[in-house]
Amino acid sequence: MKRLFSINPKGIEPRSPGLRGTSYPGINSLTRSTLKGLRHRDTPLLVVLAAIILATARVLAGPADIIKRRAQELNNQNNVRQGVAPPTQPTQPPASTPAPPSQSLTRLQADLAAMPGGSAATAEQKQKLANGLVAAAQGAKPTPAAAAKLAEDLTAAFATKALSATSRARLAQELDAVLNPTKYPQAKMQAIFDDIQAIFQENGLDRKHAVAISDDVKALVPR
Repeated sequence: MKRLFSINPKGIEPRSPGLRGTSYPGINSLTRSTLKGLRHRDTPLLVVLAAIILATARVLAGPADIIKRRAQELNNQNNVRQGVAPPTQPTQPPASTPAPPSQSLTRLQADLAAMPGGSAATAEQKQKLANGLVAAAQGAKPTPAAAAKLAEDLTAAFATKALSATSRARLAQELDAVLNPTKYPQAKMQAIFDDIQAIFQENGLDRKHAVAISDDVKALVPR
């Protein structure tokens, strides 16, 4: 029987010089060089496992952050409910008699008190509130669009359920701090935004709309 294959058909000279040393040009090496001539095999399995562990850690970190955030929100609402001093006030009350409310704060309190509770606000009432927010800023003014967006969401929240007088006063002071930050040097903006969200959640507003109002207040800050 004839041989079907020949190792060296028709006398063709082999391309490989033989298995001398560690090189064989006919086959790609399965190893790679390292320092000082050492060799080790590729470990794609370890790479895959590392990627899986990293992805798992990211997935698990998400729910933990959400739980932590929700716990902080509940704590903020409890502070509002118990009348804990808002972040606009210093931790230690001043020994002297506090100064009377500023004109900007008084105006904000009046504008919030004029908002109808339990019924939809008119376009004129919304515009008046937006104008009042812009006018309350004694320095850099918020954009009319930002003020109008906050007025829209505030009137919608009041139409669902009006804030109590205590919560309105708290909200007015925090809006004044955002619009006039130099008057409240001890206040931290993020704490104010969180407290405003808590005011409305404690009043029964759903979290989505409470967060929207907090975001509206953030947009008042001039950029």
